[in-house]
Amino acid sequence: ATVELVQFFDRLAALPRTGWLLRGVVDAESIAEHSFGVCVVAALLVDDLRARGLEVDGERVLRMALVHDAAEAFTGDIPMPAKTEALEQALEDAEVTLLARVLPAKELALWREAEAGETLEARVVKAADKLQMLVKALTYEQQRRGRLDDFWKNTKNRRHMDLDYARELFAEIERLAVIERS
Repeated sequence: ATVELVQFFDRLAALPRTGWLLRGVVDAESIAEHSFGVCVVAALLVDDLRARGLEVDGERVLRMALVHDAAEAFTGDIPMPAKTEALEQALEDAEVTLLARVLPAKELALWREAEAGETLEARVVKAADKLQMLVKALTYEQQRRGRLDDFWKNTKNRRHMDLDYARELFAEIERLAVIERS
């Protein structure tokens, strides 16, 4: 089962992030590359929370970050503009059913926790998910690989999850984007 689980996650390396493709980014990052970036950002957020005196389970955060987009190995990356409330609900139901077939119970529980976004650890992953995406948008613009106005205009892309450091990082990304885009 371990080999099959690794192969399942390996599918994410071959699947590009659709939002970038829809906006003309050539050679866009894969879902696996995105998940790696989310892990990096999540680790930084964990370090900051600990420096502020908060207790946070860093291992759980990283494990959650690794599985947060696992369902996309089945569904691909469906971009936000295409998601209606009905589609989101149908997708969520399908994802639970499909993931229950391949993920061990522990990983499935972490995926569900990340989806719910209620624990501190899940909030870290949700914030890291959006932070990584906007850093990538900034990087693509700096590399002249596209002008990604939609990403900057969409306020849902600044999901700080009430984490002070996430707020600070979003402000820094915005500052750099304004410089880049002017």
